[in-house]
Amino acid sequence: MTPPWWACALRNKALLIGLGALSLLYGQGEAFQAPVPPFEGVISYKVKIKGKQAALLQENEPHTRMDLYIQGNRFIVNEHGGATPVTRIYDPDRDRLFVLDPRFKIAYMHEKYRKKPQNYPATYTGQTDTLLGIPVYAFLVKKPNEEIVYYVSPKYRVNLSLYQGKKRAYAFFLNDGLYGAIPLKMIRKQEGLTIEVTAVSIRPMKLDAESMKIPKDYKIRGYDPRPR
Repeated sequence: MTPPWWACALRNKALLIGLGALSLLYGQGEAFQAPVPPFEGVISYKVKIKGKQAALLQENEPHTRMDLYIQGNRFIVNEHGGATPVTRIYDPDRDRLFVLDPRFKIAYMHEKYRKKPQNYPATYTGQTDTLLGIPVYAFLVKKPNEEIVYYVSPKYRVNLSLYQGKKRAYAFFLNDGLYGAIPLKMIRKQEGLTIEVTAVSIRPMKLDAESMKIPKDYKIRGYDPRPR
């Protein structure tokens, strides 16, 4: 027997309400609280810049690719594809984010031309998308002169408890409100400039512990004198 039209309408409405509630649960963090193995491996991104200010940045040949290596509370960010490749490595034992100079085998503790990032909390926008076949949820960070939208999945997260008390662990995936989820896409908007960073591959793998540390033959120094 075919159900009456109103029964189908009620069923469809209930389905929409259920999907909306599920999306809200993800945004409020319930799904992000579910236990999952912390991610270990490499995520590679492409970087695009757009807007009126983009032409000025292009003159300096900015990086077009970025690789993120994560193992526990150690991480490395490699920016490349431009005129000046940059490698930053976080050492949890020293609670320092170092920038490496491979030519002279120096690890600098500070970047003279890089400001200390301020942490503004992220809030769920209610919007979703799909990246690399993975459902992602959009979180917004509003700063005085910038807005950032992070697209994250509860499937790819770090163990936040490993970063407790680490005051110099500066990383986009540690932004308040993301529940330790690693952004698979980031859209940064400033006046006249938009920067899009989008994951092109996710490679879970066991990383060599020594490769996540500052090489033993590197010297530790203070400020990096090189302009960015």
